[in-house]
Amino acid sequence: MDAKVERSVPASDSRMAIGDDGWTLSIDGPAPTQERWAETIFALANGAIGVRANIDECGGGDGSTFLTAAYEVSPIAYHERFRGFAETTDTRVPVAEAIGLDIAIDRTVIDFASAVAEHTVRRLDLRSGVLTRETRWRLADGRRIQVHAERLVPLDGTTCYARRVAVSPIGFAATIAIAPRLLPAPAAAGQADDPRLGVDLHAYGFAPFGEQRPNMVVEKLHGSGIAVAATQAVLGAGQALVAADGMVSIDIFTAYAVAADAGDPQHMGNTAAAIAADLADTGFDPLRQQQRAALEAFWQNAVVEIDGDDAAMATLRLNLFHLFQSAGRDGHGSAAAKGLTGQGYEGHYFWDTEVFMLPVLAVSAPEIARAMLAYRYTTLDAAIANARALNHDHGALFAWRTIAGRECSAHYPSGSAEYHINAAIAYAIGFYDQATGDTGFLVEMGAEMLVQTARLWISLGAHEERTGEFCIRGVTGPDEYTALIDNNWYTNRMAQAHLRLAVDVIDRVAAAAPDTWAKTAARIGYSPAEATAWTAAANAMRLPYDEELRIDAQDDSFLNKPRWDLAGTPADKFPLLLHYHPMTLYRHQVAKQADLVLGLVLGGDGIDVARKRRAYDHYDSVTAHDSTLSACSFSILASDVGHRDEAWRHFRSTAFVDVDDLHHNTDHGVHMAAMAGSWLAFAWGFGGFRLREGAPSFAPTLPAAWRGYGFAMLWRGTRLRVDVAADGVTYRNLHGPAIAFAHRDQSITLTPGETRRFDA
Repeated sequence: MDAKVERSVPASDSRMAIGDDGWTLSIDGPAPTQERWAETIFALANGAIGVRANIDECGGGDGSTFLTAAYEVSPIAYHERFRGFAETTDTRVPVAEAIGLDIAIDRTVIDFASAVAEHTVRRLDLRSGVLTRETRWRLADGRRIQVHAERLVPLDGTTCYARRVAVSPIGFAATIAIAPRLLPAPAAAGQADDPRLGVDLHAYGFAPFGEQRPNMVVEKLHGSGIAVAATQAVLGAGQALVAADGMVSIDIFTAYAVAADAGDPQHMGNTAAAIAADLADTGFDPLRQQQRAALEAFWQNAVVEIDGDDAAMATLRLNLFHLFQSAGRDGHGSAAAKGLTGQGYEGHYFWDTEVFMLPVLAVSAPEIARAMLAYRYTTLDAAIANARALNHDHGALFAWRTIAGRECSAHYPSGSAEYHINAAIAYAIGFYDQATGDTGFLVEMGAEMLVQTARLWISLGAHEERTGEFCIRGVTGPDEYTALIDNNWYTNRMAQAHLRLAVDVIDRVAAAAPDTWAKTAARIGYSPAEATAWTAAANAMRLPYDEELRIDAQDDSFLNKPRWDLAGTPADKFPLLLHYHPMTLYRHQVAKQADLVLGLVLGGDGIDVARKRRAYDHYDSVTAHDSTLSACSFSILASDVGHRDEAWRHFRSTAFVDVDDLHHNTDHGVHMAAMAGSWLAFAWGFGGFRLREGAPSFAPTLPAAWRGYGFAMLWRGTRLRVDVAADGVTYRNLHGPAIAFAHRDQSITLTPGETRRFDA
């Protein structure tokens, strides 16, 4: 087995245990080698706030809490700055630390640095969203105490969270006091040799803002001017004379207020206090009930059941839980590469938000998918400015990596040059539209976004004089080990679909809301001649193909380069980006991640299976899978072409990437797109889900390791369930109107409540 394959296989000794019900996950510890990993895996969030699973009595000072709206803006330092380079970067930074806790015995505060955690277990219930922890401590004087803590982050998008903490003295009586700790924001993670981690903020970051009050921290970020207030409300005395093995407990309600324009610190503090008071008035137990109800609604649309593989089933559920809880709900934020679970990638949004994450939410929580697209609409003006910075007189180019909408990538060959971000957002708009039938979104936002981004392809590309082909030159595709090339197959194929979608949506919006569209068209200067040019470009789009190898070419030059010796590369030299200069990689036929393979997954209609299989076989041999985005696409295409063992191997790699810490960086935050990708590999790969002429189509297969599996999705208001077993496939319309779809090549319509079964 070569090094590449070894790196793709999940560990068999996962550190996460699964309850008999398949919904309760637990981690025993703490152990120094896994504490940061455990904090990430069981982090809680609600799209506006994220809280890592730190141990309360040990917490404070290391960055446990993040707010979607709290980010710094700092200058990017270049020795040689050229026109159009990104000037500043957005960095999501940790906010005031409220997770800490002081516990005193007979008025002496325990120094937990000198105590020994004899046993700790964290348990996450995916149905209630409540994280529970029990730790037995041996103190410096030999006595023992037990700490029981519960935590939840309300899924309504409020910037707050609630905790219940109980302390028991084991075998002795004492006066026990519990007091929550509130500390100023810690410094953000600094610049590292790994470019995926952080940036040096220098003098930028939080500083005190206004007069500080007891139980209140108000701070302001130097560069962005964003201010954050934090406070806590407590229910329960927090101090009592406790008999041996008795208990004292308190409920702690932490709240934050954020102001983009800094505002009045006194007012901000009052706002945070009001949020905390409202939370306390509700109470911990009612919050728990509300949380369970919210998750129950989600899980109805996100069924994952696997007969014969409890680990995969629980892990897929955990992955979906992270996706659901981390995505923005208010239209002012989206889903970052690490969600709200850590400081990796500075909290930036990338293209994988729309290609991997949004399609999953569109069929499980469509209201969140809509909010994610609404966020992109709020950054459309910044996208237009970005296009002008790159010398495009027309259209919009969304930022490659960003929070506020401005381009934050300092390395343009693998950043700004990835124009396929536009096609990713267009793809998400199209998928959301098909899944929901939400024409109102197209009228309000979607059509305008599609027009402005479609214009960019015409500004960027051109018809070749000799052949008439429409060519897109000097771009970088998803494979960041191959930069600034001509006619990247993935980019061109996605641009082709983008241009056709824009034409179709304009026609539909003009018919559905003619007055509104007329005003929009006038405001943005749209002319019907543009649609004619888009259609011509799409029809003439160059899609490179190698006649000798009989495979689609990743770009015009990729297949002519010498192959990188992946099998001969030492395991400790992966990922390649940390050990080799980018130009060395650019000169070789080696892919960081799925590129053309992803293109065949998203845009493979009309390409026969044999041709896809030849492409899969070739590109699997030259792909390092150094990105966690890669395995999902390879798994789906492997399922399509009948490589069942390969589909299984890549599915395991994407599903367990964080649970088994396969890339050794989960401590920086979970890999949100890979988590979403695990469901895509499950439902799109094994389940064979695709869109055919706007309707769902399924071609299920059963992995050899499973006895059966089932999943559900929400499609235009109908909850459809698919169950696959060795002897056949069953489809059920669980809720909603009649639904039309295809089982392999057979058209089916299920009326409300109807079930249809097909033999294997």
